[in-house]
Amino acid sequence: MPGDHLLAKDHDTVPPAPDRRSLARWVGVTGRDLRDAAYLLLGPLLGALWVAVVGAIQVSGIASRFAPLGVAFFLLAHLLLRPIGRFERLLARTLLGHDVPAPAPVGFRRSERTRWRWPVDRWRWILAVVRDAHSWRVLAWILLRLVAGPVGATVALAYTMSPLLLAAPLLPLADWLSGGFALSTPWTGWLLLGPVAFVLIAPLLRGAVRGLAGWHRRLAGWALGPGRREVEAAVLARAVRAEEQVRIDQELHDSIGHLLSMIVVQAGAGAHLFDRDPDFARQALDTIGERGRAALGELDRIIAGIRDDGSDRFRPLPGIGDLPTLLDGAAGAGMRVRSRVRVPPVPPAVGRGVYRVVQESLTNAAKHARGCDVDVEVAADERVVALSVVNPLPRPRPGGTVGGGSGLASIRDRVALLGGRASTGPTGDGGFAVRAVVPLGAALPDGVSAVCRLAEGCDCLGCAVRRTVLG
Repeated sequence: MPGDHLLAKDHDTVPPAPDRRSLARWVGVTGRDLRDAAYLLLGPLLGALWVAVVGAIQVSGIASRFAPLGVAFFLLAHLLLRPIGRFERLLARTLLGHDVPAPAPVGFRRSERTRWRWPVDRWRWILAVVRDAHSWRVLAWILLRLVAGPVGATVALAYTMSPLLLAAPLLPLADWLSGGFALSTPWTGWLLLGPVAFVLIAPLLRGAVRGLAGWHRRLAGWALGPGRREVEAAVLARAVRAEEQVRIDQELHDSIGHLLSMIVVQAGAGAHLFDRDPDFARQALDTIGERGRAALGELDRIIAGIRDDGSDRFRPLPGIGDLPTLLDGAAGAGMRVRSRVRVPPVPPAVGRGVYRVVQESLTNAAKHARGCDVDVEVAADERVVALSVVNPLPRPRPGGTVGGGSGLASIRDRVALLGGRASTGPTGDGGFAVRAVVPLGAALPDGVSAVCRLAEGCDCLGCAVRRTVLG
């Protein structure tokens, strides 16, 4: 644009403004540095206090000649370590800005006996308190604060007192103003010695304070927070919860989503034929009620599984043996289904996966190919289970149902988890096919292609098995 060269010239010729805060940054004192210094100053004081309290209780227990009283003093001292650790975590969060997570509470397995339950539980509680790793780490922490604390406190004290060097020129100036002596050559050196010393020493002390505070932050995570086993257990529990959530989401999508899709299909068909075929509309309403009750039952079963309350309503998940019921239900909902299913008993995980794939395929056909024929084929040999769900693609209709593709992705993910492969997409003759092959063993057989070309005469493993078994 016109005038850009002028802007570039001005930008190139005008020198940058000097950073007047560079000296302040070099010798400046920030709030974070002051809080770090305060934490280091408190180190030996708190270390001595904690050691004195815990040590006094321990010595009292050792001096006692009554053994049960000595054990009680020992347990009391050990129990105090957890409140001390809680206070140290609060101090680290307030001054160091380091939020250390709290460890798990002391736990022990209660006895199932009824006669000796109380003494057994007390003994297990004593063992749990003594073996509490967090309390021992807190004890090591307060001993470290007592031993190494004076070093950090000395550095922090020197850092906080370093600004007093700036007052050095005021000493000879005060004497001169009082008439004690004139500014001679030996004393004029103080006019520069104090500020120069501050400029040189303050950054070094600040770096030492930051380094010691950072070392305390790293060590506080080990001594005051959860141990390695607790962290691993928490990570494992979080992974289990995430896996359970994914399983519940998948179950809701597969079971209740399928039933709701059938309800939508029946509602649309009944509304379309309400005047011309009242009997069919009445049957559609009955089917909607049946599907709604089935959806409520599925939701009840899933909730019972989440609560794990041992309810009788928690039925086993449907498997490959329930495919005829699924296909009959789809036909009863108004879908024209042609099926050929010939499958021997298979592992439960494989059977559940095949059932869900067929169910999701029928749901997609009900959404996107309403009123079209659906061909379902399921076959198996001693190696794999192969399935195929094919329907023609109708012409797009304005306002038709548009899916987000999550169902097809769910099919591919489910088959992949079982070690198989799935192909979804349009066929060469204008239809849409979902085909999958799932191994009965650990993996698909070697040397055989498992990628279906979604065409007649495909030589993939799934098509070969279906042709061999179904003829």
